Amino acid sequence: MASNGLPPNCPPGGFGMAQYFSTGSNGQCQQASSFFGGKPPLDLSVGYAVVLGFGAFFAVFTSWLVWLEQRYVGTRQNSEWFNTAGRNVKMGLIASVIVSQWTWAATILQSSNVAWQDGVSGPFWYASGATIQVLLFGIIAIEIKRKAPNAHTVCEIIKARWGTAAHIVFLCFCFLTNMIVTAMLLLGGSAVVNALTGLNIYLASFLIPLGVIFYTLAGGLKATFLASYIHSVIVHIILLVFVFLVYCTSSYLGAPSTVYNDLQYAASPTRDCSLQHPGQHCGPVEGNKDGSYVTMMSINGFVFGLINIVGNFGTVFVDNGYWMSAIAAKPSSTHKGYLLGGLVWFAVPFSLGTSLGLGAIALGLPITQAEANQGLVPPATAVALMGNWGAVLILVMLFMAVTSAGSAELVAVSTLVTYDIYRTYVNPKATGKQILMCSRVMVLAFGLFMGVLAIALNQAGVSLGWMYLVMGVLIGSAVVPIANVILWRKANAFGAIAGCLIGMVAGITSWLVVAKVQYGVLDLDSTGANSSTLTGNLVSIITGGTVHAVCSFIWPDDFDFESTRCIALVDADGHAEVDPEEYSQAKLSSAKKWIFIWGSAFTIVIAILWPILSLPAGVFSMGYFTFWAVISIVWGFVGSAIIILLPLYESWSDLCLVMNGMFTNDLILEKVDDVGLKVSALMSTNQDAEKHYLLQKEQMKELRAHIPPPALEHKELEGEVDLD
Repeated sequence: MASNGLPPNCPPGGFGMAQYFSTGSNGQCQQASSFFGGKPPLDLSVGYAVVLGFGAFFAVFTSWLVWLEQRYVGTRQNSEWFNTAGRNVKMGLIASVIVSQWTWAATILQSSNVAWQDGVSGPFWYASGATIQVLLFGIIAIEIKRKAPNAHTVCEIIKARWGTAAHIVFLCFCFLTNMIVTAMLLLGGSAVVNALTGLNIYLASFLIPLGVIFYTLAGGLKATFLASYIHSVIVHIILLVFVFLVYCTSSYLGAPSTVYNDLQYAASPTRDCSLQHPGQHCGPVEGNKDGSYVTMMSINGFVFGLINIVGNFGTVFVDNGYWMSAIAAKPSSTHKGYLLGGLVWFAVPFSLGTSLGLGAIALGLPITQAEANQGLVPPATAVALMGNWGAVLILVMLFMAVTSAGSAELVAVSTLVTYDIYRTYVNPKATGKQILMCSRVMVLAFGLFMGVLAIALNQAGVSLGWMYLVMGVLIGSAVVPIANVILWRKANAFGAIAGCLIGMVAGITSWLVVAKVQYGVLDLDSTGANSSTLTGNLVSIITGGTVHAVCSFIWPDDFDFESTRCIALVDADGHAEVDPEEYSQAKLSSAKKWIFIWGSAFTIVIAILWPILSLPAGVFSMGYFTFWAVISIVWGFVGSAIIILLPLYESWSDLCLVMNGMFTNDLILEKVDDVGLKVSALMSTNQDAEKHYLLQKEQMKELRAHIPPPALEHKELEGEVDLD
């Protein structure tokens, strides 16, 4: 008997963690049939503490931040501010929002799952296949500023250009996209909360959105942005903990060389797999060069990459949330924010999957395919390396991702209902107050619906992995037409509608036919297989784009975008905080050229050059794998530093205003507010008063730039400053 109480050669070859092996009734070594085995590592109370405690904390904290900004910085709470955040959000916060909005439950869970299945190619293709859409969407973002500066939603632009029929069709596709994204968030979130704490999976599905509802109700899009920044900070700090744990500090792994040697042994054809249970991985990887985990020459990895690219074009381009982020951005920050956000986000799935996903293989954890499909690979690695603390960190990280992206979906849906249904078809003369009320009602309604949807999908047995692979089949046909609404003046409405509907039908049909022909049955396994989902994804996006292009070439439009530029604001002060010079066509054209060059360049590097240049390496040597691991560590560290520090640097003046205000006597502030209200009332009676005020304010800024403050103060006191 070995010193650890196990039979000799247990674990076989010394590979694997002893705590997941035991002595059977026959005295022989046996491996656990699954990692979690239905026994959560954390107490049920921890689940409630995270789901309800963190939810309540962020609801209060984020609402407090919004109040501070209104109180001391002077932002105004109206329908435009609630739904567009004043259209003045800076580059750092936009980048942070993109990272947070794009960090789903799948980003944390599925990226490690594909690493567990396919090796190093999995997290690379997850990151690469879902980064290029954000980089290229930067082009659309700057075009929104050029061609529809007052828009509130993507469907509002479609209505102004293509009319009612197209508006209704695309509204349905946008709602479907929001439902798919929401489903994946809660499917992954509820599965992990259930596995780690034992909290009922249906109850978790309903409780997770509650905190999000409250702070989104209070502050709208700006509250979502502030919460997204805080969530991004927490996610990136935990990301760095796990990356450094696997490759630097862990006593089980702790170095790229150790991980490399264990990965090589795990895929060895001579490895003893007699103790493995059904669904557990052992030995060479099917479809990989020499069966190795450390190679980019992976058929399944490449197929997943294609599915990932197509599917995520749909969940970026057809998700109103990304259009709203572009609408909210300061014009001079839009393109840079999207580029920076895309590059920083790359580190989340790439670094996390390369550490926790590969770490699960290197540790020989008894994870089953069913557990992996639920997204339980990273929790398993975290628990194995850190015990209960690892489970807590994963739980917090996942909660941050789910609630942050969930709040973006709440605002996206509420804005679609408010502007594209209520204001368009129910009450075209709606006031700002009515629109604000409608927005809040829809935040509450969709928030509750999120929980019901997740419960229904869990009851049906739908997993996060299945939904992730299928999403492009359902919405991919709308990608090219919805991009063309703002990019191509010749694109016509008939082709857009036909492309969406025909592409969707063709995609679904080909997906089901391949699943039936290849596997002989239509079930969640056959319809979630790589071959059937790849076929459906490609047919959907190619058919939709081809039909739209052909129709537009035969019956070309000649659209000048004047009707989209004339979309009206509801509250007159929608652009009050934005310098009119920001909308200069010369500046915006220059920004478009910049994002086209850099967005295209990074897309080519990440999606084409990088994988091609890694092919000659074949099966990685230890040195090459170490280089690969170092890239993931450095990218994660640099990306985290940028996304944490840049928003603070850009908002330093506002932070100082808030701090000064917090330590200023409230009686003085009340008197200032009272004076402000009186002046506002007087200005509202004279249409030219506000213009005159803004002109004086601009002249004072110029004067302050040329006269030292003490001298200026003396001139003001002596009455020598003349602004008329």
